[in-house]
Amino acid sequence: MKPHKILVKRKKSFKLDHQKNKFALLIGEDGRLDNELPLDSLLAKYLKNFLSKKVFKKLSFNKAILLDNPLTLEPDFILIIKVKNFIDDKELFDFGKIICNFKDKNALSVIWSISKPLESTARTIQLRSYVFDRLKSENNKRKKDAETIFFVNEKFKFSKSDLSKNDALAEGVFLCRDLVNLPANILNTKKFENEVKNLKKVGIKVSVLNEKDIKAVGMNLLFAVGKGSDNPSKVLVLEWKGEKSDVKPTALIGKGVVFDSGGLSLKSSSGMVDMAMDMAGAAVVTGVLKSAALSKLKVNLVGLIGLVENMPGPKSLRPGDIIKSLKGDMVQVNNTDAEGRLVLGDLLWYSQLRFKPKRIFDLATLTGAIIIALGKEYAGVFSNNDNLCHDFLSACERANEKAWRLPLDKKFGDVLSSNVADMANVGGSQGSSIVAAMFLSNFIKKEIPWVHLDIAGVAKNTETIFSKSGATAWGVVSLFEYFQEFS
Repeated sequence: MKPHKILVKRKKSFKLDHQKNKFALLIGEDGRLDNELPLDSLLAKYLKNFLSKKVFKKLSFNKAILLDNPLTLEPDFILIIKVKNFIDDKELFDFGKIICNFKDKNALSVIWSISKPLESTARTIQLRSYVFDRLKSENNKRKKDAETIFFVNEKFKFSKSDLSKNDALAEGVFLCRDLVNLPANILNTKKFENEVKNLKKVGIKVSVLNEKDIKAVGMNLLFAVGKGSDNPSKVLVLEWKGEKSDVKPTALIGKGVVFDSGGLSLKSSSGMVDMAMDMAGAAVVTGVLKSAALSKLKVNLVGLIGLVENMPGPKSLRPGDIIKSLKGDMVQVNNTDAEGRLVLGDLLWYSQLRFKPKRIFDLATLTGAIIIALGKEYAGVFSNNDNLCHDFLSACERANEKAWRLPLDKKFGDVLSSNVADMANVGGSQGSSIVAAMFLSNFIKKEIPWVHLDIAGVAKNTETIFSKSGATAWGVVSLFEYFQEFS
C-alpha cells in the first residue's frame, strides 16, 4: 500500500468542511481554546463549555477523550488531547499514536496549537497507518486512507523538506513490512529478487549473483545453507550513489533466509511456523535503500542481501560438515539451524573485498537468545567501534526505536573452537547471542568500524510506536536518521 498524504495548512483555510472530518485538538493544561480558530460558533461554545468542566481538569496529560460533534451528531468525532505546557520530544510520537488510532482510514483535521515541530507526530500517523492486505481479494482490501491535514497558525514554521523525507521514509518502511509479511510460498528467492529489481526505477543499481557466481566467488558458507532447497540461492547487490563516486560507501548487510526450517537440525513445528520472517534483515536493507534514493540522501550505500532457503533435503548441509569460507577459514557446522551467521560471514567478507566500505552495518534475525535477553522491546547491538556505536544509538534514540548494546568479549568467542577446523558455528547455550556476534567478528577486518544488529525480537509480531502488529521494519527509521547526519 502507498502511505497516505500528510498536508499542512494555515488556520485561515480552516473551513466548515474540515470541521466535519474527524477532528483532533491538542489543548494545553490551562484549558484555553485558540481564539484564532475560525470554528463554527456552536462548536466553539460546545468546546469551551467542555474545557471548563472537571472531566477535562482531571484528565491526565497525554491522554485523550472523545466527544460527539454537535455539527453532525456523529459519535466519537472530536478528539481532545490534553498536553503539558512543556512537552518532551518523545511525547510528540505518543500524540501521533493516539491520533492515528482515532483516525482509522477517515479524513482527519488536526489543530496543531503547540509550538513544537509536527514532523514526529505526522511520521507516527503515517507509519501506523500501514495495513497488510496485499493478499486479500479486492472486496476485502482496505480502502485508501483519506488525508490528514494539520492546521497551524500564521507564524508557525514547518519544513516541507522534512515532510517529504517522511514520505520517502514511509515508502521504505512499507516495502520492508510487505516483504516480511509475505509468506514463504510467495516470497521465495526469485520473487524477492524481482521485488528488489523494482528499485531500479528510483535510481538504485541492482545486480544479482546467481549460484554459479556464488560458487565462483567462493562464498561456500552461504551456498551450503541453501543446498537443500529447490529455490536457488542468490546474492543481491544494491548500490545508491548520493555522493561523489570516489567516496567510500557504507555497507548494509542483510540476512535473507526466506524460510528457515532449521535444515537437518530441524526446528519444532511451533518454532518453524513464523520462519518466513527470517529474511527481515534483508527487508530492512531493501527499505533503507529505497528511502535513501527517494529522499536523495547524500550518502553512498551498498546493500548486500544473501537470499537462501534453509530446508532439509538430499543435498542439505549436514551437522559436522566442514566448509571453507570466502575468507579462507574452515568452519565446522555443528548445527544447521545456526545458518544465518554462515550467510552473513561470507557476505561481510565479500563486502570488504569488493567495496572496501568505510563502515558496515549488518542486520539479522539471528538468535532466539536475544529475545530472552531483551524481549520484544529492544534490538541487540554489538560493535567493535565505540564512536560508531554511540552515533548509531543516538540515532535510535532520535528515531524512537529501542536498542541496547551488548558486549563483544573474546571469552565468548573461545567456545567456538574446533578440534578439526578453524572454528565451529555454535558454542553452547550461555550467552549465545554474544557467541553469534563473536562468530561474525571473525569476518571483520580490524580497521573497519562495524555494527551488528540482532533484530530477532523486534522484527515482527510486536506493537511499536510506529506499528500496530505484524512486521515492524525496525531499523529502517534509525538507519535513515543516522544517514541524515552521517554521510
